[in-house]
Amino acid sequence: MKRKLWLGYLFAVLICLPFGVASTTKLLAANPTSQVAQARSAYNQYMRQGYTATRQRNYRRALGFFQQAAQLRPGDRYANAAIRNVQSYMRGRRTLIGFVPGKPGRVRSAASRGACFQNGDVAIPLIPSSKEAQHTTKEHPTFFFYIPKTSKTAAGLEFVLREDENSDPLYKETFPAVEEAGIVSVTLPANQPALKVGKEYSWTFSMICDPNSRDLDLYLEGKIELMQDENIAAQIQETSQPLDRAVLYATAGYWENALSILAELRRQNPNNAEIQQYWADLLKSVNLEQVTDKPLLPCCRSQT
Repeated sequence: MKRKLWLGYLFAVLICLPFGVASTTKLLAANPTSQVAQARSAYNQYMRQGYTATRQRNYRRALGFFQQAAQLRPGDRYANAAIRNVQSYMRGRRTLIGFVPGKPGRVRSAASRGACFQNGDVAIPLIPSSKEAQHTTKEHPTFFFYIPKTSKTAAGLEFVLREDENSDPLYKETFPAVEEAGIVSVTLPANQPALKVGKEYSWTFSMICDPNSRDLDLYLEGKIELMQDENIAAQIQETSQPLDRAVLYATAGYWENALSILAELRRQNPNNAEIQQYWADLLKSVNLEQVTDKPLLPCCRSQT
């Protein structure tokens, strides 16, 4: 009796074995790719849901989505940037927009020995941090600088962009000096080579105090990086209001995009209190409150 039972069991195993082994093999072979695809799909879904909730100003819900995305990709720069910024909104409930750099810190420019400025004032780059590159989604980005009132000895302004600190300039232009204090901007012209994705570029901005002695220049420097993000791109396409777009870009860590949108809105609507509040909140969030009320000057455009 026992022998018959064992034979029956063995027969059943032999019948099922090929199918079971084949099925298991197929599953094992397909599982890694399937898991990667499912994880990517889930990550993208969480990020887009987070941006949607951010646009709706539901920051607690947005934080939950971004945290779920971060669990799928520990150390992901996009998810971590969104988490930092959404948490800052939750802490400052009256803040309309803000930005938290991954590496906070700012190095102020030193006063020039060439006496370019009155009262020992200095120029200030409008960047969130001097310890890391600012991010943009634009191939031809815009750079902003605050220039105090200059003396008559100032000869001009110079902007230089390089692929790295030691290479020849990709773009170099000199502009007339401004006579009043305010914020100037330099946009990489469309006829110049576009930035490449994932590469850091170095820029310098100089106030030429004495053209015969360039070592007296006031000198600022920084870095910028072009990044592609399909999730924020999808949300931007669905967002018609510029202020909402600025919030989304800031949340995603794209300082250049957010600042450029608000600067353009300020130019178009100089007396709009809401736009001014967004502008002030963004600058204050990175300790640039001293320039929030400074005018946007009509400088600087390429002369070529």
